[in-house]
Amino acid sequence: MRVLVIGGTGLISTAIVAKLLQEGHEPTLYNRGQHSPRLSTNIPVITGDRQDFPAFKAKIQKYDFDAVIDMITFNAQTATNAVEVFKNRIQHYLFTSTVCVYGGPLSQVPATESEAHTPIPGYGQEKSEAEAVFNKAWQEQQFPVTFFRPSHCYGPGAALLDIWGYNPCLINRIREGKPIIVPGDGFGAWQPGHINDMAKGFVGALGKAHTFGEAYNLVGDEIMDWRGFHERMAHAIGCKANIVPMTTEQILAGSAPEHNFMLKDIFQYPAAYTSEKIKRDIPEYTNLMTWEDGIIDTVQWMDENNIHQPTDTQPWIDALVTANQHLLDSLSS
Repeated sequence: MRVLVIGGTGLISTAIVAKLLQEGHEPTLYNRGQHSPRLSTNIPVITGDRQDFPAFKAKIQKYDFDAVIDMITFNAQTATNAVEVFKNRIQHYLFTSTVCVYGGPLSQVPATESEAHTPIPGYGQEKSEAEAVFNKAWQEQQFPVTFFRPSHCYGPGAALLDIWGYNPCLINRIREGKPIIVPGDGFGAWQPGHINDMAKGFVGALGKAHTFGEAYNLVGDEIMDWRGFHERMAHAIGCKANIVPMTTEQILAGSAPEHNFMLKDIFQYPAAYTSEKIKRDIPEYTNLMTWEDGIIDTVQWMDENNIHQPTDTQPWIDALVTANQHLLDSLSS
């Protein structure tokens, strides 16, 4: 199929483009041209700002595509424009949403795709509003949309993630034996998914009419807790994780909002989701990568591309650990 990928150079989208090529599809990218693609293959690129709606429409009308994979839309306004531009022109529209549309805490763990949307204002809320626009277009105009809701995605292309976000200091902290803070008791559920596996979902869905109007959790097979997340990560690279559990309230009080907003909005809640539906409807979504294999794959890329940063660029972590130890000592004395 001739597939327009809106974006195409980000973490998930690079893996999607590679998978499209592997499966014999013909991808074309639409982006601002500000990030060099990580794929060496010469792929056609339409350069433009997605938020310039008139220019986007004018450029797209010059091409014929069978399908669109939308990695860029983050709000209802852009979704409305997408429906206007692509209605009656394509066979399939694949929209990248997020599990953040569910908000937290979840009503059940693991959550199904029918989980109510109670997102935190911001990213999750705007993705939910975009979903509503596309869903209305499906219901009223048979706009052939499929929704994918990725959880924590990781792989070559970005640093590994912890409660501080995608953290280029994390591997150095593990290698140096420095404390790794986990929220609560460290047993909150968490579910990463490797980008190459997520690409299987997108590409496997292409052209499948039974996925129109459907939403799919895009997650890995392994549900783990924050302790296991870091302990298995450390073991995969030949180290041992120095885990320090702290309450979410302590962590938030001892760190700046620009550092802890992901913990406040997302990570403090158990985050685990079923993948039964996607495996039923998209049988290509199988043989998913283990956490250890995914870590080795990602850390090798980080090593080769000098992604790591010194641990002293995050001084608040050690300050938090010291303050917590003082509190524990005072309580035991």
